[in-house]
Amino acid sequence: MKHNSRAYSSFVTVIAFLGWSISAMDASLFFFVAPEIMDEFDFSLSDFGIIVAGGFLIAILFNLIVGPLMDYLGRKIVFQWILLLMTIGTFLTGLSWNFESLSLFRILATGSAFAEYAVGATILIESVSAKNRGWIVGFMAAGWPAGTAVSILLSLYIVPSLGWRSAFFIAAIPAFLIIIIRMYIKEPGRSMDLFKFRQTTKTLGTDSRQYEIIPTDFKINKEEAIKFTYLQLTKGELLKNTIFIWIYMNFVVIAYGLLIWFAPYWMSHAYQLSWYEATWAVGAGSLISILGFICCGWLSGIIGIRYVNTLFIILSIPLTVWMTFYAETYSTFLPAYLLWSFFGAGIWGVIPRIFTEAFPTRARGTGSSINSASCWLGWGVVSYFAPRIIEVNGYNSAIAIAGIILLPLALIPLWIMREIPTSRELEDYIS
Repeated sequence: MKHNSRAYSSFVTVIAFLGWSISAMDASLFFFVAPEIMDEFDFSLSDFGIIVAGGFLIAILFNLIVGPLMDYLGRKIVFQWILLLMTIGTFLTGLSWNFESLSLFRILATGSAFAEYAVGATILIESVSAKNRGWIVGFMAAGWPAGTAVSILLSLYIVPSLGWRSAFFIAAIPAFLIIIIRMYIKEPGRSMDLFKFRQTTKTLGTDSRQYEIIPTDFKINKEEAIKFTYLQLTKGELLKNTIFIWIYMNFVVIAYGLLIWFAPYWMSHAYQLSWYEATWAVGAGSLISILGFICCGWLSGIIGIRYVNTLFIILSIPLTVWMTFYAETYSTFLPAYLLWSFFGAGIWGVIPRIFTEAFPTRARGTGSSINSASCWLGWGVVSYFAPRIIEVNGYNSAIAIAGIILLPLALIPLWIMREIPTSRELEDYIS
């Protein structure tokens, strides 16, 4: 299949979607089987938060490393190794024998799984046409709720009969199969062009004046491309984009984390639901959010990233108000929660576009990874502090603050930075 063929675009889209789905399934599964694990190894919800936060800290380190590796070694090789490490961590989780071994294996799995986000998004947007990039990226991002939904099915229907360990063994099987299928992924033409340029500059010595005559297939800022990628992000618009996306990501992540990952505990507390009923409700929300992700991504290709973010967040605010202040019964709560899953969670369908398209190919791997690291920093913060915030303020107050205040604040940095065009070629925004 040719790089620019419709068949290949569909292939790489599905592969990126499945890779992110597997990563989400692994991470979410740990949350949904937490009660069984805490009972077996005798640790508290706060200790559980420490394990998750530790995984996110390692994810930050992984992202800071894989970014330059993508830019200098290529997208494909990193794409493969990240999923392999996650698969190993997932399988070993099922073999854990105490709290310490569990912590170690989860840190490995979580750290590598969450580096998948930036790598998959980078290789995807460089492999598909600008015209279809919006909905395609939304589809890839929808791998998160899809993986979450699968993890819920495992926790509800497999874990009760076969035990929590079986869920991680089962999750490792499709991950291994996807690793094999990924062998047929091709290195994107843009990154190959960049790699050839950098290889050629090594033969010309330090005379940068000669670099301009090196032919390239794509637009490259040759003077900047020869610098280490992290240095490229320390000045001008690349620095501005990095800072504002960091701020945006942390507002979004902390709000989303409180509303989604602790939702089963929240519903059980507020409506006296069983763990089965609460988990089922989160699963239904995850299925609805798949549509929200794809819709948001598709709209970003029509009205733009900034406007679709604003639209979806504004529509999510009254839903949060209803869930936290007015829904007195589960039957009045559930419709608002499902609608929030479409709009409030749906903005994730466009987020991969923000932290990849805001950077040129010469530093896109590093730029997307460093901003992905900001995402996992936010997840680590919310995982560690959320149980404490909830204990002090209660579920409703904590979630109201997240959805009514923190999520809208994310729009401020998004509107300050220069708007990313809807369906232009990648280097047309910034080269």
